[in-house]
Amino acid sequence: MTRAPDAERPAGGRRGPAPTGRPTMRDVASAASVSVKTVSRVVHNYPFISDDVRGRVQAEIRRLGFRPNSNAVGLRRTDRPAGGIGVLAADLADPFYAGMLSAIEQVATARSFTTLVASSDEDPARERGLLGTFVERRLDGLIVVSADRRHDHLRPELDVGTRMVFADRPPQRLPVDCVLAAHAEGAGQAVTHLLGQGHRAIAYVGHSPVIHTARERLRGFQAALAEAGLEPHAVRTDAVDAAAAHRAAAELLATPDAPTALFADNPRLVGGVARAIAESAAPRTALVVFDDSELAQVLGVTVVAQDPRELGRRAAELLFTRLDGDRSRPRRVVLPTTLVPRGSGEGFGVALRSAGR
Repeated sequence: MTRAPDAERPAGGRRGPAPTGRPTMRDVASAASVSVKTVSRVVHNYPFISDDVRGRVQAEIRRLGFRPNSNAVGLRRTDRPAGGIGVLAADLADPFYAGMLSAIEQVATARSFTTLVASSDEDPARERGLLGTFVERRLDGLIVVSADRRHDHLRPELDVGTRMVFADRPPQRLPVDCVLAAHAEGAGQAVTHLLGQGHRAIAYVGHSPVIHTARERLRGFQAALAEAGLEPHAVRTDAVDAAAAHRAAAELLATPDAPTALFADNPRLVGGVARAIAESAAPRTALVVFDDSELAQVLGVTVVAQDPRELGRRAAELLFTRLDGDRSRPRRVVLPTTLVPRGSGEGFGVALRSAGR
């Protein structure tokens, strides 16, 4: 290939160690002994670059961990907004995350920051791709509800100054702030309430414990029963949605030694479990659900409620504290849950049996 005139090595070019802070195009140019213009042309896949130069620049881009600023392509710095943060949620259709995002955006807007939102759909691979996109946009900070069980890939971004806060689920081996609800303690509240109503055969219906929140709720459920000298009557962790919850609860209630009470670990299951109870031979089976919902309110279901807006507000405030220069040790904020009794902890009775038909 013909070597473009701007691909010649500038005077004083050198291959040096990775720079401190976020690497720039100038750092790549210096390390690869080419001009900044050449680096730009390689980044934008300009055709008239020799294979040798292109390979050298790409090697330094990988070595330094340089990421192009997608906001800068075709824009002057003065065209960019004053600031922006990224929020990665697990499921934007979930009312819990809608409430959390609303509170985050309210805090960000008060600081004249824009908010970019995306959903991982509980897919770790998708999550990594979206976080990479956020990083490329050079956002000022990130709030992450993570579906991933490992977060080592985010450490280089911390090292170059990206501020992060984890919400609802904690980081793994990553020194960043997090804001959580007291999931285990809340599940324990549910069990204590059912025990107080005389129930001893209490079963669990929920998600797979691969998800942090489900794992913590199951842990709290088991711990509260153990403290009372009891074991779970049954544990089902295959209820991924309302239909699966209906099947799981119906199977449990069809056994000769059916449980007298059920604990469902999230509000998306309430309709399926309630319908299974209403259709069963034991329509007065008690039910407590973790987290509130409109359906739970309509059916009169006792819940362990958390506050998604408070969780979002606290996460956003922590992020802006870091953006303002706070470099203190990472903080772990755990928000309390509240038992809201509505009668189903004793047993549904005729009202729910009618609602389920």
